Amino acid sequence: MSQTLPLSIFIICKDEAERLPLVLDALADLSDDLVIVDSGSTDGTLEIARRYTKHVFHRDWEGFGQQKVYAESLCRHDWVLNLDADEVLLEEVRQSIRALFDLPEDQRAAAYSLRIRHVSMLVDNITPHRLSPINITPRLYHRKRAGFKDSAVHDKVVVHDGSPVETLSGDVAHISMKSFDQMWRKIADYARLQAEDWADKGREPGWLRLLLDPPWFFIKNYFLRRLVFLGFEGFVMAVAVSAGRALRIGMTWEVQKRRRREVKDTRR
Repeated sequence: MSQTLPLSIFIICKDEAERLPLVLDALADLSDDLVIVDSGSTDGTLEIARRYTKHVFHRDWEGFGQQKVYAESLCRHDWVLNLDADEVLLEEVRQSIRALFDLPEDQRAAAYSLRIRHVSMLVDNITPHRLSPINITPRLYHRKRAGFKDSAVHDKVVVHDGSPVETLSGDVAHISMKSFDQMWRKIADYARLQAEDWADKGREPGWLRLLLDPPWFFIKNYFLRRLVFLGFEGFVMAVAVSAGRALRIGMTWEVQKRRRREVKDTRR
């Protein structure tokens, strides 16, 4: 049995009973401090989580950044790894993480990115295709040198001193959706959060943006982010993401209209 690392791993989740066992199985022997923060699961997620760790907590959902900042605060080690409840560490990246901890502390970067590749829900194999969409994003970091911001929408690790983020070799399998229905609900929920964020910042997207953004998002996701290599599934995903962009704009108008009405009512 491999020795665990001085590393905390935290996951935020809700209703992930189907995918969570794969994620947690891949973390075996990597850490002795696994933290799971749930926001109200009703599908057996909590029972599964407690089979792997005693550090299972509840926190009502406030936003991606807020949940992750809270989960990080519960970690014991300074080096922390964040995974989503649909992201499975494959063997090469597991070995890359182990190799990192063989280095002296002063030779490590403040943060490291993971290569997260989409895995199709239409096949049983979770090994990503070499041409499948990839997202390279910081997830492993020293929390005194980097960390998440408490933004409801933008949950990206920021390095405090601006030093470069290095990328670990190996892939993470991203089982990004359980069904097209679940995918659309996820897109709609995210569009709602983004609409509130835009309204808070006073952004007022107009008709030109509504006309241009959705087709641009289709092109960006289908071709530049390589959903084209996922065939039928990739085409549906690209269409849904572009529709989600239009939905965000419509929801922003809706939020702004509601807030103007509320201001008018308070002045009466």
